[in-house]
Amino acid sequence: MDPVAVAEDGFGYVVLSPGEVREARPDVILTHGPVPMPEFGSACRVRFGSDIDGPVVTVREWFAARGRERFVWLVGPSATPTDLEHRLLTLGAEPNPGGSDYMAMVLDHEPPSSPADVELRRVETFADYTATWEVMFQGFDMPPEERDAIRATLPERWTATADDPGRWSYLASVGGVPVAEGSVRRTVPGPLWLAGGVTLPAYRGRGIYRALVRARWDDAVRLGAGALVVIANVETSYPILERLGFRAVGRVRLLADRSSSPATPLSAVVAS
Repeated sequence: MDPVAVAEDGFGYVVLSPGEVREARPDVILTHGPVPMPEFGSACRVRFGSDIDGPVVTVREWFAARGRERFVWLVGPSATPTDLEHRLLTLGAEPNPGGSDYMAMVLDHEPPSSPADVELRRVETFADYTATWEVMFQGFDMPPEERDAIRATLPERWTATADDPGRWSYLASVGGVPVAEGSVRRTVPGPLWLAGGVTLPAYRGRGIYRALVRARWDDAVRLGAGALVVIANVETSYPILERLGFRAVGRVRLLADRSSSPATPLSAVVAS
């Protein structure tokens, strides 16, 4: 499969981790994971016909049947109908409060090397696993209630995923202090998917994110994956990845939705 297609709808192509389920339908790929954040439930590779009302209802019902309240739609340049974003918004979806404007990107050549002063290690202990989440909590400024909900699941999730061959993470430290993290996942078609990464604000601009990209590129080379693919937040990681050699292949919008009829805006739930 063309890495461009994998980049646009990567949520639907990553190799499933323990606790995740997926249903690939002709018109949409649905994925549900055990973390309550909306991005861990996704509807992507959307190829609806002209009437989307019925398909949207069935997608919401699929997530509701699995106990998921919030999920996201990925709307890229190949999604149909061509006015899908507008029509989903009309039906109650909204721009994802955690970030809605993304760029699908592909890296198929060697990126710059890592700075010498960055300490990187693959996450192989529960302590490091917890540290990566604490970096994410701070780096993404997650709401306290969302942090607490995720913390409660970490021991169980670590037990389930510690030996997962399809997903792994790196923790970056400066002077022994964890300051950044970056995850990577295998995809069924082959390219490695950058599954997140963040640096604490006080340590940005020091090449730490570059080091995390390089480590995952080296993994891609070692595994014969051929490329790294990602959807990058246009306001944050996109300009960094562009400087590191990634090429943009299409805008992707993330729209947050509820599995029940959306009455209260998701942004109001996140802000409360």
